[in-house]
Amino acid sequence: MAIGAGRLAGTGLAIAAMSIVAMALLARFELDREAALHRDVIASLQLKESIEELRTQLNDLKSAARLAAGSSAGAQQVIERRAVEIDAELQYLAQHPLRNDPRDGFAELAQAARLLVVNARSLAARMPAGGAAAAAEFERMAAEAAARLELTLAAHRRRVTESTLAQIRIGETLRAYVSWLLAGSVAVLLGLFGFYRWARVREVRALRRIEHIAHHDAVTGLPNRALLSDRVEQEIARSVREQAGFALMLFDLDGFKAVNDVWGHAAGDAVLAIVAARARDCIRASDTVGRLGGDEFLALLPGASHEGAIAVAEKLRLALSEPYALAECDALLSVSIGVSFFPQHGNDGDALQRAADAALYEAKRAGKNRLRLAGGASGAVPVTGGQRPAVA
Repeated sequence: MAIGAGRLAGTGLAIAAMSIVAMALLARFELDREAALHRDVIASLQLKESIEELRTQLNDLKSAARLAAGSSAGAQQVIERRAVEIDAELQYLAQHPLRNDPRDGFAELAQAARLLVVNARSLAARMPAGGAAAAAEFERMAAEAAARLELTLAAHRRRVTESTLAQIRIGETLRAYVSWLLAGSVAVLLGLFGFYRWARVREVRALRRIEHIAHHDAVTGLPNRALLSDRVEQEIARSVREQAGFALMLFDLDGFKAVNDVWGHAAGDAVLAIVAARARDCIRASDTVGRLGGDEFLALLPGASHEGAIAVAEKLRLALSEPYALAECDALLSVSIGVSFFPQHGNDGDALQRAADAALYEAKRAGKNRLRLAGGASGAVPVTGGQRPAVA
């Protein structure tokens, strides 16, 4: 179970890690796109400023050409300066990385601007002899250059708008990625935490079952020999610490072998289960009763006096002498009991059990269905009881 839980947890973590990596790669891709769009917007804005500067220069060129047509002496020099500036601006625009955009009309604009420069120079050279026809042709070309410029400017404004909207969409996509990433991570973590808690609860239950099996008898559910020894040692330590005493009681069934021999081990197990239930009813919540093996049981009575232990033993003897309703018939059994006390009959668990065991067998030798107290040097003390048939 622990291996399966570990594999499932590992799979969940792997899925979470792959999801996070995928989201991170998508976010990185969108960030790269956003950076490229940002550079594109900056370049478009720079190009837009250059085109607007070109428009100013073309307007100055037109004004200088009109002055030249009116025989202004300085107009020719202004035309030449503007021609140089326009040529430099066109070279800058030609080198711009967005110049290949088919929508910007830059090639037509450059052609119209250069023709306008040539025409302005020609107009200034021929005036005033050129006449009205040359001036009209210049105005036509100026209008065409202005129209081309506005088309190009509109194209770049459109590009700036599109890039800005694309940036906004990327920002919204990134926010969605981050939201999905956070939600997915939280969901995976909650799922893993829930799975961990579920696996942990199962593990604890399994450990408790294993511990119960290791320390309890499978037939009766009572503490087994190992747990009883531990309980006895704990009670000895407590009694020494508090300078108190306790009683230890051993008992086994009279005639149990006949039940097994006549009706089989299933009937014997049923009898042992009934014995366990009746024994639990005869002792206090603070007492412990367990099965040592076979039909032999041990009861630990903390703080019990001689009189209290005798009362519990007699109550137990009477309860275990009641008929046992089995599937085949009613079994009539009795019980023999031996009782020892701490510290009178021993300072450790083995000594106390030996003293109680000696008293138990004294009860059996005396005729069974009775209890004896460990008497130390004076021997066992008879209390009560008499023999009865084992089965009926």
